[in-house]
Amino acid sequence: MVKLAESISITIKTWIDAGEKLESRSRTIQPGDIMILVRTRGQFVEEMIRQLKKLGIPVSGSDRIILLQQIAIMDLLALGRFILLPEDDLNLAIILKGPLIGLNDMDLLKLSHERKGSLWENLKKTCFQKKEFQFAYDYLKKLLIMVESSQPFEFFSTILGPFGGRTKFLLRLGPDAADSIDEFLNLCLRYEREHTPSFTGFLEWIEADETELKRDLDRGNNEVRVMTVHGAKGLQSSIVFLPDTCSIPSFR
Repeated sequence: MVKLAESISITIKTWIDAGEKLESRSRTIQPGDIMILVRTRGQFVEEMIRQLKKLGIPVSGSDRIILLQQIAIMDLLALGRFILLPEDDLNLAIILKGPLIGLNDMDLLKLSHERKGSLWENLKKTCFQKKEFQFAYDYLKKLLIMVESSQPFEFFSTILGPFGGRTKFLLRLGPDAADSIDEFLNLCLRYEREHTPSFTGFLEWIEADETELKRDLDRGNNEVRVMTVHGAKGLQSSIVFLPDTCSIPSFR
């Protein structure tokens, strides 16, 4: 599986770097000319996307994504859990290392090593030692105050908008993160329409959700598309790879 994904990626990289000509278009091959079709989504799709990114080839990602498995959403939910329980060391560590704050491993080790009490308490005590620690403490303290008078949509949309969270996520995770962020905000609004808003209730509600997003990969972006045969119905591409046509079907 890894070798196949690597081989396809190297082939595409070679074409692009060498300026291989696409005869049907009378120009060189571009990433957007290429589609990789699979029968089902699975580990190969993730490996294929990873190998393409490893070689710096623009790739649009999977045509379907599970919302709660996206890093941006996992970070936002970790932030929500921290807001409800600041002494939750694991979720605070996730936030500190995530795009919203951006501390590195050494920063986190310095805050965690030989501390007495929670990670939050230690950040509060030592924030004066480094400007990054001061930013982290001020940022989170502001959110703890804001949550007292905010509903989920207002809270998260402020983080993603005026506080610059969306820009930070897209810089770290790439433009693909935009779809999951938008859907997350849509779910915030849906929750508030259907329930009495509360942060505890929202986190329990969304963590029980199994939202799957179908992403539009035919938006004219100059990226390689990795899709299922079913999801690609109606779409066209000049170059199509069919990497799993040799597997033996199972009969029941």
